[in-house]
Amino acid sequence: MGKKVLVIGGSYFAGRVFAMVASREAGYELTFINRGRYSMKHLPNVTEYQCDRHNIAGLRALPELEFDAIVDFCAYEPGDVKNLLENLHGKFGRYIYISTADVYDRTTREAKDETAPLQSCQESCASGEYMFKKMLLEGESRETCEKLGIPLTILRPAFIYGPYNYAPRESYFVQKIVKHEAIPVPTDSDAQFQFVYVKDVAAAIIAAIEQEEAAGQAYNLVAPEVMTYEKYMDVLRKVSDIPFETTPVTVQQVIQENIALPFPLIASENELYIGEKSVRELGLVYTPFEAGMEKAYAAFKNVYADA
Repeated sequence: MGKKVLVIGGSYFAGRVFAMVASREAGYELTFINRGRYSMKHLPNVTEYQCDRHNIAGLRALPELEFDAIVDFCAYEPGDVKNLLENLHGKFGRYIYISTADVYDRTTREAKDETAPLQSCQESCASGEYMFKKMLLEGESRETCEKLGIPLTILRPAFIYGPYNYAPRESYFVQKIVKHEAIPVPTDSDAQFQFVYVKDVAAAIIAAIEQEEAAGQAYNLVAPEVMTYEKYMDVLRKVSDIPFETTPVTVQQVIQENIALPFPLIASENELYIGEKSVRELGLVYTPFEAGMEKAYAAFKNVYADA
C-alpha cells in the first residue's frame, strides 16, 4: 500500500482527477472528508467521512487520524484552514493547500514567478473577493502549520482544464460545436491567458507529497504556452472532428450582449505566470495544450452528443 492521504473536498474536478490518479496509479490509500454529495467509493483504497468542514463538532468527533499528507481542495473562507487543522485529531506529515495563481499583486503586467508580491488590498479591490480570500488563506496556512509543526506546500494553478471540468470554459466551446452553433470570437481582444491540464495538477500534488524538498515551498502550476482567443480557436479546429463556424464580435459587443466567454478580454484583465520552478523542483512535465484539449474535447463531446 502507498502513502495515506487525507483529502478535504475533492469530489469535483481537480480533486476527482487527483483521486483517480492517486488511487489507481500511485497506489495511495485515500480518506475523504466532504459533504458526501458525490461518493468516491468506486475508487480502490478509499474511505469516506461525511462532514462539512465548518462543522467543528463533527470534525472533533472523527476518529484519530494519521496521514502522510492532507490535500485541501475546498478552503475558501478565512478560518477554513485554522478550524480544520486545529480540530482534527492525529498526525499529519504534510499539508498541501490548493490556492490559485490569482493571489499575486495585479499592479504589474509582468509574468510572475513565486517571488512576486501577493495582493495587499482590501476585499473591495478590483482583484475580486475570491482571489483576495485565497491570498488570506495562504497566510493562514503558514501561520497554522507553523504553530502545529506541520510542513506546508502551496500550489497555485492557473486556468485548470480537462475532463470533468464543471466550470463553463472548454465545455462552452465544445457544446457550441456539437450543437452546430457559431462560436463568438472577439477580434479586437488583446488578452492572453495560460492553462494547466488537470492531470498535471494531480501529478504536482503527488510530487509535493513525495518530495521532502517541497516542504515550505509554493509552486505556480502553469504550462508555458500563452494563448489568445485566436490561438484557442486554432487548437479547437485541430482537435475537433466537427467543422464549426465562428462569428466575429467586438469586446464591446461581448460586454453589452453579456456573451459568456470564459477568458479575459483585454490585456489589463489578464495575468501571466512562470511555472519553471515546478518543472525544476517537482519534475513536472506539462502536457502540451493541444494534447490536453484533444482529451477534453473528446470527453465533453460525448457529454453533449448524448444530451
